Amino acid sequence: CRMQVLLKEGLLCNICTIWNGGPEQYDEWLAQAITCWLKTRFYGFLASPLAKMGAGASASALKDFSAEDLQKLAEGLPEDQVKRMLAALEASKTPTLKAEKKASGTSVAIIYYSMFGHLKVMAEEIKKGLEKGGVSVDIFQVEETLPAEVLAKMGAVEKPSDVMTMDMEMVGKLPEYDGFMFGFPTRFGMMCAQMKAFFDQTGGLWSPQKLAGKPCGTFICTGSQNGGQELTHMTALGNFVHHGMVYVPLGYQAPAQQFNMEEIHGGSPWGASTMGDKDRMPTEIEKTIANVQGEKFAETVKRTVSEAVSRTCKVAIVYYSTYGHIKKLADEIAAAAKKEGVEVDLYQVKETLDETTLGKMHAAPKAEDTVIDHSNIDKLVDYDGIMFGVPTRFGNAAAQMKSFWDSTGGLWQAGKLTGKLGASFVSTGTQGGGQEVTHFTHVTHFVHHGMVFVPLGYQAGGDGQFSFEEIHGGSPWGASVLAGADGSRQPSELELKIAAKQGQVFAAKVKQMAV
Repeated sequence: CRMQVLLKEGLLCNICTIWNGGPEQYDEWLAQAITCWLKTRFYGFLASPLAKMGAGASASALKDFSAEDLQKLAEGLPEDQVKRMLAALEASKTPTLKAEKKASGTSVAIIYYSMFGHLKVMAEEIKKGLEKGGVSVDIFQVEETLPAEVLAKMGAVEKPSDVMTMDMEMVGKLPEYDGFMFGFPTRFGMMCAQMKAFFDQTGGLWSPQKLAGKPCGTFICTGSQNGGQELTHMTALGNFVHHGMVYVPLGYQAPAQQFNMEEIHGGSPWGASTMGDKDRMPTEIEKTIANVQGEKFAETVKRTVSEAVSRTCKVAIVYYSTYGHIKKLADEIAAAAKKEGVEVDLYQVKETLDETTLGKMHAAPKAEDTVIDHSNIDKLVDYDGIMFGVPTRFGNAAAQMKSFWDSTGGLWQAGKLTGKLGASFVSTGTQGGGQEVTHFTHVTHFVHHGMVFVPLGYQAGGDGQFSFEEIHGGSPWGASVLAGADGSRQPSELELKIAAKQGQVFAAKVKQMAV
């Protein structure tokens, strides 16, 4: 009877919540809960705090308890459990700002996680750059997933009370922002679990593609000089690609700092970064790179909300095709892009294999599209956006396409492709044989050139991208075809339909962001 009263009043579940026990410990916690109820009933020293918790209250109600209250509650318990309870009490008393949108006009949300304070410093520098670039900024820290006692053992700094903490309600309001900067420390070359938990909460935004087309960038922190300075950015791409978000790398727009070889510093063409243990805080070089990244990112965000240019925008499609599959996708993409009102030119990259070898491979005859190589590569500067058709070779671009990219050194050095939009479409021999990774490994070319990567996301969801009725290519990275191991399978109607959608999406984004 007493247990039923406790359950009805929400007291028993709250006591169990305080102890944070798992299912396997239920009987033990139940016995302790009843003991606590008896103490409350006959001695009265917990009556007031428990009454304050009320039915349905959560562990956050611990803030109404004093350490003395909990010491009495924990009488007779093992020392490690007492420490857990006191740590939970201390964590519950840390003030947090309610997450809300305060930025107005063209706005950017900086969302980060920081254990030792490095990324908070970097976030503040990013914010200064963004504001210098003319946008309004809100900063959020993601929720902590580690217990307070674990953080204490790790020497983590106290969470800043002047930074809003992201919650599920605020996640639903993220589409109100025009752009996002994400900051996270590395964990084995990938973002930390706290940041991944945040992205896992965005499923409700993913399904309707509410973030599609929104620009985003990244800044990171690593524990060593080459322990994730690039890969931590790169492995985060999947989150943005599935949302259809536009990835904006820094490129080499902070050359004085990025090319500095006089001192140890973070920063890559992917974005700003810092490094070291908890005693090494961001250096002036690292903070300057962060500031520049913020300013340059603001310029890109403003391109998405400013009035479109009155001139006709131009798109180049650069491709390599051995058996004709990529050529067919290129033609479909070009036709769809033209319907959006942009001018399109197709270029095929120079062949590197001799006629004898191509004959033995039963390669298709070359198309009549203009060949692009080092002699005319400067033509790319005239385009607002460039799409690349890339057949896979072991999850990477074919050597012919790589040879093309290797000839763009002069454009890279002069930064002539910086800010231009880029996208890719691919061909593979098998299902799962490069349908995503070929795009993934190709993105590094965009990043070093400072080009803005425009993935398809799931904007072709209504065009069959989710279909399980047949085998087909196409991923959130971009359109693709499955050629078969011998190259005999031609692009299906569904694959061509997805390609057309990508052409339309890319052309629309080019028109929106052209300068």
